[in-house]
Amino acid sequence: MIQAIGLASLAAASAFVMGYALNQGSTCAVLAARQVLEERRPTMLLGFAVAAAAAGLVWLPLAWAGHVALTPDRALGWGLIAGAVLIGAGAVLNRACLLGSISRIGDGRLSYLGLPIGLAVGFLLADAVSIRPSDVRPNLLGHPSEISALVVAGFTVMLWTGWAAMRALGDGAVQGRWSGRIAMVVLGIAGALLFAAAPGWTLADAIRIAIPQGSMTLMAAGALGLAMFAILCLGAMLSGLLRRSFVLRSPRPVPFLRSVAGGAVMALGASLIPGGNDSLLLAAVPGATLAGLVAHLIMSATVFALLAATRGVSGASDFDQAAP
Repeated sequence: MIQAIGLASLAAASAFVMGYALNQGSTCAVLAARQVLEERRPTMLLGFAVAAAAAGLVWLPLAWAGHVALTPDRALGWGLIAGAVLIGAGAVLNRACLLGSISRIGDGRLSYLGLPIGLAVGFLLADAVSIRPSDVRPNLLGHPSEISALVVAGFTVMLWTGWAAMRALGDGAVQGRWSGRIAMVVLGIAGALLFAAAPGWTLADAIRIAIPQGSMTLMAAGALGLAMFAILCLGAMLSGLLRRSFVLRSPRPVPFLRSVAGGAVMALGASLIPGGNDSLLLAAVPGATLAGLVAHLIMSATVFALLAATRGVSGASDFDQAAP
């Protein structure tokens, strides 16, 4: 009982800090791609490497100590590729990835609350057509070895070089806002701790579980995930209030429906991988899974390709949050 309370408290605290960091860094895969395409500045893209490395330096020692199980690897195949493409396409349609949507909600953009509805629709459709993820493969890095030691060394180098590069590009803190590199390190650490304390906490996982399946246990697990999502949004909103970016905007029909549609497409992709870009960035890649790395790269490439192909077509009104 005491252990359960401790894990719940750790999960809640980690979710709040993670939401705060998301908004502080305006973290979003779509915004990162736009930053490169329009400003020729890869600051946030480097930040994702920093966040993944920081998460990995938490994940692997915890796994070696026997406190957590690393994310299992997946078989590479067309299903994984299609899932990553769908997540990227859904993020572009939504104009924010799953993490980016939380950051936007923290700025008062309530149109992004269409995302959970879209995820539910997408998962229902995935169940209807019997979409299944690729086969599970064991993660061989869950215990100390020469290979796992090399992975930790790699994460350390990636964290250090990413931090230095972001600093050189000028992502310094401004009034009321962390620097991008600090936000990404905090995001990685808090995200790893949240996954450790509450596996399956992500909004995508919570909604998939919460869809009625005749099991009160599954429903309770889904409710826990939805609670984590609410706490994430509270943390993001506090950040938005403190840095004065929070302006309450009631949902508008077109952005709300776009968010619903984007969420549905991302849910189809998450059914194939499984998981969204949040679990890829903060669990699969830090767990040194090949499938997670491949899926994240394909998702990012899809976002870049679609934004490059549609430049000048979509307006910039929903992308006015500049990265630090």
